[in-house]
Amino acid sequence: MAFRAVAFAWFLGAAEAHDAAEDSRGPPCRKSPLLAALNLTSHHQMLIAYSGKGWEWTKRRHGKGGKGGKLRKKVTMLSDMWRFHLETKTWFPIDYGEEGPEGRWKEGATPVYNNSQLVLMGGCTKTSVKFSRDDLWVFSPEKGRWRRVPTENTPVRRRGHVLVANHTHLIMFGGKSTKQDAQESYDELEDEGLGEKVQPGEKCLIDLWAIPKEPVLADTSEVARWTEGAPFPATCRWGATGSYVRDHDGKKYLAFFGGRHLGAFQAEHTDRSAYVYYNDLWLYDFVKDRWGEAPTIGRRPPARDHHGAATLEDQIFIYGGRCSEKREKTSVLADVWSYSLTTLRWTLHEPVGSAPAARFMPGVSDVIYKGRPHLAIFAGETLPGSTKRTTLNDVWVFDPKEAEWSELFASTCSEEPGLEAGELAGPNVQALLCLATGFGFVFTLFMLMRTFGRRAQAKEMQAPLLE
Repeated sequence: MAFRAVAFAWFLGAAEAHDAAEDSRGPPCRKSPLLAALNLTSHHQMLIAYSGKGWEWTKRRHGKGGKGGKLRKKVTMLSDMWRFHLETKTWFPIDYGEEGPEGRWKEGATPVYNNSQLVLMGGCTKTSVKFSRDDLWVFSPEKGRWRRVPTENTPVRRRGHVLVANHTHLIMFGGKSTKQDAQESYDELEDEGLGEKVQPGEKCLIDLWAIPKEPVLADTSEVARWTEGAPFPATCRWGATGSYVRDHDGKKYLAFFGGRHLGAFQAEHTDRSAYVYYNDLWLYDFVKDRWGEAPTIGRRPPARDHHGAATLEDQIFIYGGRCSEKREKTSVLADVWSYSLTTLRWTLHEPVGSAPAARFMPGVSDVIYKGRPHLAIFAGETLPGSTKRTTLNDVWVFDPKEAEWSELFASTCSEEPGLEAGELAGPNVQALLCLATGFGFVFTLFMLMRTFGRRAQAKEMQAPLLE
């Protein structure tokens, strides 16, 4: 009995150590993830991370029976979902079941109904824009499930667009598509007398669409229909950000900042000066269905694309991004700016103390941390580098009141797993079964239940969140 007790304690400690190591690594490293702060209750908020272009450790098989293989990084479009517990600074995987969006990047997404649900549209399931999608999904944290929503009069497929919500509708705008789909979009605008001349082979879009929130979120048999609104009146661009902002009277607008566009008669990724980057801010009036450039007093942030944006206390905050096609360190940014419709000014927030590395394609969201609004960032890519070499999985929050960054989760992207590839999936079940001979069936059954029980906890979102 004493031997069994010692063995039990040893295996229990080993299993706990394994689970701790697995949680401490966090999500796979990536760029262009979806990051959103969702409210499960009125007192608890969690950061949700989903999708992006990243990499995972896999076993390179060689030799007899595939044994002896080394670990390697495999680039993929991720479809995993994680939640970050702000108090314990711990990541938990979410098992959302078999139905969910295909792995992708550069999707449009927005929280709705006081951040109680998450809506996702489009994005790209492979690197090429020809794999863009036009599907619409809703995620409910209470159920821990995705639900695909059928729609009518659906806009052309796209990526790098924006999606926001007002009181009654979801608003989707712009992005990049294939030449064929972009031409279809421009033809529709022309048919309605809203078209404009575009350069041959244009891929980026200027169309704006709205769809009622109620039938999308209510999970009813009613099929919601997209309605086209006023097109963007300036040069099209993608990789911009869209967020909402209120003026001093409480009126809400879609705020559209930055992005890039391929220069006239230039070919993509062939010349370092082929792209034009923007730093203008445009406002879309939901009620009047009208665009206007936001008045600005004083200096503006440097032009950029593939940055992140969020709204904190009715001010637009932007972070990071890319300002040049050159694959150099100076091509990515780490600055934080805010814009107020009250003062009509941009403010540069120079941080006190440590700060995250410059990056583009970060996940960015507003979040309540320690009782105050913060800007949260997750992952992204630094330069010079690549998806395998310099993508990240760190978490930082920025307090505008104190101009301070706090690192809540350090990147583990440079760490190679200490386990053999065959052990990456978790404790070896076959080995536990073999213990039945030495320690008895009851002990082995307990270990099996404990092993699978921990995996099942990922499905119960409330448990780690509310502890």
